[in-house]
Amino acid sequence: MELAGLLMAAVALVISLTTAQRQLRLARHANVVPVLIDVFREHRGQHLADARLFVYTEIDRYDLSLGLPGLPDDGKRDLVRHLMWYYDNVGAMVVHRIVDLEPVSGYLGGSVDDMWTALEPLVLAERERRTLASDPLRWQWYFEHLALQVRSRPPAKVRPSAPRGKPT
Repeated sequence: MELAGLLMAAVALVISLTTAQRQLRLARHANVVPVLIDVFREHRGQHLADARLFVYTEIDRYDLSLGLPGLPDDGKRDLVRHLMWYYDNVGAMVVHRIVDLEPVSGYLGGSVDDMWTALEPLVLAERERRTLASDPLRWQWYFEHLALQVRSRPPAKVRPSAPRGKPT
């Protein structure tokens, strides 16, 4: 009788722990979804779309070895700065496990990789310019780290397979 009671208590404990773990996962998911929706909405917004277009089509005309001062002061510099801050902020959320890498890489991964490739020379030059800052190598570190993480878990690996055939 004693053994049966211990066994029942152990089963109840396992069920309780499993239920608690599932509830924590669901609560975290419920908190993360609005954050991801906002992140994705901002990425689709006109301001960041204009910034990405500038990086894709015009940035190679400028001397990125000068850092941000190498960009025109007609609003384009601010576009690029806001774009880099955006990716740096997303990278911070991934590094600190506020959001998971998979949905970020699945949705933004191609842009993160393309933007980092285009902007890395500017970031490195800007870090050099910031030698008087307390920690110049931290400037855009989260953006850089996000790009490295996306490259290790590219969109094609984290996205679910597309359904085949005709829609029903």
